[in-house]
Amino acid sequence: MIVTHSHADFDALAALVAASKIYPGSAAVLPELLNANVRRFVNLYRELLPLKTQEEPQGLLPLAVVVDTRRKSRLGPALALVERAAEVHIIDHHPPAADDLEGNEVIVEPVGATTTILVEAIRQHRVALSQLEASLLALGIYENTGSLSGIMTTARDAAAAAFLWEEGLKMEIINEHLRPSLSAAQKALLEKLVEGSELYELRRRRILISSTAMNEYVEGVAVLIRHLQEIEDVELAVALVRMEKGVYLAVKALSDEMDLPGLFSAVGARGHRSAVSAFLATDDLAAVKNNILELLEGYIPPALTAGEVATAPLVTVPSEETVARVMDLLYDKGFGGCPVMEEGRMVGMIARRDLAKALRSNLGHAPVKSFMKRQVMTAGADCSITALRRMMVEHNIGRIPVLGSGRGGIEPVGIVTRSDILRALERLDRRSGASEQKGCLIKFREKKPVVEVDNLDEVIKKELSPRQQGLLLMIGQRAERLETRVYLVGGFIRDLLLGYRLPQDLDLVVFPDAVAFARDLEKLLGGKLHVYEQFGTATLYLEEGLRLDLATARQEFYAAPAALPRVEETSSLKSDLFRRDFTINTLACSLMPGSFGKLYDFFAGREDLSRGVIRTLYNLSFADDPLRILRAVRFEHRFGFTIDENTMELIGRAVKSKVLEKVSRHRLNHEVSLIYKEREPVQILRRLDQIGVLSFLYPSIRPDTNIWQRLNRIGDTLEWARRREWKSEPDPELLYLGGLLYDLEPEKRFVIMRRLHFSRERTEKLLGACREVPGALDELSQEELRPSRLVKRLEDFSVEALLLLHALSRSGKIKEYLRLYLDSLQHLRPRLKGGDLKKLGLEPGPQFQEILQKVRAALLDGQIRTPEEELQFVLSLLERRKED
Repeated sequence: MIVTHSHADFDALAALVAASKIYPGSAAVLPELLNANVRRFVNLYRELLPLKTQEEPQGLLPLAVVVDTRRKSRLGPALALVERAAEVHIIDHHPPAADDLEGNEVIVEPVGATTTILVEAIRQHRVALSQLEASLLALGIYENTGSLSGIMTTARDAAAAAFLWEEGLKMEIINEHLRPSLSAAQKALLEKLVEGSELYELRRRRILISSTAMNEYVEGVAVLIRHLQEIEDVELAVALVRMEKGVYLAVKALSDEMDLPGLFSAVGARGHRSAVSAFLATDDLAAVKNNILELLEGYIPPALTAGEVATAPLVTVPSEETVARVMDLLYDKGFGGCPVMEEGRMVGMIARRDLAKALRSNLGHAPVKSFMKRQVMTAGADCSITALRRMMVEHNIGRIPVLGSGRGGIEPVGIVTRSDILRALERLDRRSGASEQKGCLIKFREKKPVVEVDNLDEVIKKELSPRQQGLLLMIGQRAERLETRVYLVGGFIRDLLLGYRLPQDLDLVVFPDAVAFARDLEKLLGGKLHVYEQFGTATLYLEEGLRLDLATARQEFYAAPAALPRVEETSSLKSDLFRRDFTINTLACSLMPGSFGKLYDFFAGREDLSRGVIRTLYNLSFADDPLRILRAVRFEHRFGFTIDENTMELIGRAVKSKVLEKVSRHRLNHEVSLIYKEREPVQILRRLDQIGVLSFLYPSIRPDTNIWQRLNRIGDTLEWARRREWKSEPDPELLYLGGLLYDLEPEKRFVIMRRLHFSRERTEKLLGACREVPGALDELSQEELRPSRLVKRLEDFSVEALLLLHALSRSGKIKEYLRLYLDSLQHLRPRLKGGDLKKLGLEPGPQFQEILQKVRAALLDGQIRTPEEELQFVLSLLERRKED
């Protein structure tokens, strides 16, 4: 056994771990009492360290190793272990005292940290260290020597620290857990920063922005930011301090997943992935703060959630299962614990170490419920891993069940352990700086780059299902038999080359007559056919949602800007493709048996795919079809591409000439609705605002920082909503529009809704949500509400109104109210029905509804529970009425 003193500091903990490397097969015993910062470290990394909890000594120990002390009075309960040891080794750096232990081997060296002595032995014996172990050992040395600046520091301490640097210590761990002392000026600045703090919740992240001004220069803003982060318990802290001739910016993140140098490159910040700083040559503190807020709103990535990192499917055990069988199961699965279930409900958690204690007491036959922990901390699937990490550290929890929305929100669907959190952070940590951005081309399994691909036959065979492949081959064969030529064109080929999920609609160009060919395919494949003779096009709807859009190869010209196209004449494939919106959509692939898969690229579409560029084909493209402006922005954000400089200039000219005013509202509204089906509609709206289109789509709206924050929170709420079951699915467009229109007067909201030509039902949903949510926010944030009052307040809300309430609430209390309502209260109904009231002699009428409402309110508030109590409640109610 290896032991150390109570109230262990980092030198003691590091010495324990270092000694376990020198004494193979030993058990490093963690003292019960730890310094606060050490306890936080252990709670986070315990499963990755060779530490054991102290147990009652049994029999004689062959060897006890005592590190970082030799005083009996400092060992606490560990002294009992040492006294039962046949041999005692002592490794320490403290001066002698009256109650020192005697040891068979004693190493006491005049160095700054006991860890230094053990690091020298590790180096001499060439013992391998993990990155975490090297970091912990460095913490032991740095804390005891004041980061190598204390009067007890020796050259040996510095050399040991240098060796640990060579072993790959992680500076982020050192920075997070070391606590340097502050000067008087720094303490004064820290107080002002705390006073000037504002909390925000963006993309499931708690973010603090603190701003203040100082009359004189104070060093160490970057040091203070860590204290600020710990005081306010946030994932990301931003400090802005105006002093002398500028504003100092310091940013600190809890982990390095956000890539702060990239995120804050726009303001010239430098540093590493989890901490950056900058000096901004301006005295306008408010403007800097607004810029930082807009930067975070637009580009901060969403936090990982419990649902994304949890281990699933979950292993659970019934409460009556025996200790022995559960222990066998956990050993077989390699788990440290699991939830305990009773009648489909989670009633506790059982840990392997608790089972081990029961087995040592010969209680293997006993039910596992006798030893489980009943008070279990849980998390929802949308809980961020930062919040999970905080829960584990603060409460010393090794595993947290993740609850789903089934069965009243109490069914565990996965479990998150410390290891899951650390693995998630490690995956983020290992991302290289040159990692592919969203939208970069994916090489198809060691195939040639996309610009060199001339035939899609191999790609089709690998990426398409046998049914899809068979459909394409059959279409080509049928065309050949009818002396027709057919080509697959457009978005399907684009997404196939990009490695994106393939669309359910196939665009086919047909020579010489698409309508005749579509009618033949209808006979062959079945489905439902829609024909548009005047345009030479047809659409065939097949089973499983597949759609074939067939067009006769043609040239088009537009009689006027924004008018529908007129078919001039049948033309070549190249001429037909020239009429399309962007080069990336001009690729065509032959489906004919003799040339199946041959790729046609007349306009360098493959090159633009490789470069990640959205480029139009001709200068009047946006005048001919102004909706291409919106499409360009959608594609830019869907694929992570960039709109070509010349194309961007053409868009600017088209916007200034107000070509969008010439588009029918029906076509415009349809195109706008597609924005809300994209993965990140808020980013598309911001881009449209930048180019001057958003104010045309939604007059009277002038988005500011608050509105963009609100829309991002709506995006987070929709992510949360997608993990739940709804009677009717939420309408994302209505919800985002609610965020945009929320601050407007009712009259202006109504004007915009009329322009959008929404149905009466959708219009009322949106206007009702904007009308009802403000009052609900006020009421739910006041005193505690009875369940019956909560249900009465929310039961008439549409799904969109409930989600808007969730998004606009920054109060955890309101969100808990919503979860309670959605998971259980809304489903709670009395078993008493109208027929039961008739049996009591009551005549049907308004009083039926009134009585049943009162019964439900009493049921919700817990005043009654059983059907018998419901009946007694009604009888008492009728008796009181009779007396009145």
